[in-house]
Amino acid sequence: MYTYEDIRKLVEEIRMVNRAKLILIKMRGMTEGEAHRYIVRSAMDACVKKRDVAADIIAYHEKYEEKRGKATHAARDSYRP
Repeated sequence: MYTYEDIRKLVEEIRMVNRAKLILIKMRGMTEGEAHRYIVRSAMDACVKKRDVAADIIAYHEKYEEKRGKATHAARDSYRP
């Protein structure tokens, strides 16, 4: 029998993997199947859980977007007609 906590963790993992798949689809032009296989294969190769691979993808994307956002704002703010 699953407890509430087990189900909550499973749902959280599914959401995290789906978010990572969306990032791969958007940033690398993968299909959903390719993105899913990438996450599964990366997890198997590194002997970690899919959740860990997804968290790394999300963290890298957030860091990348933060840098990109700062660069975009800096470029936009430096232009004064």
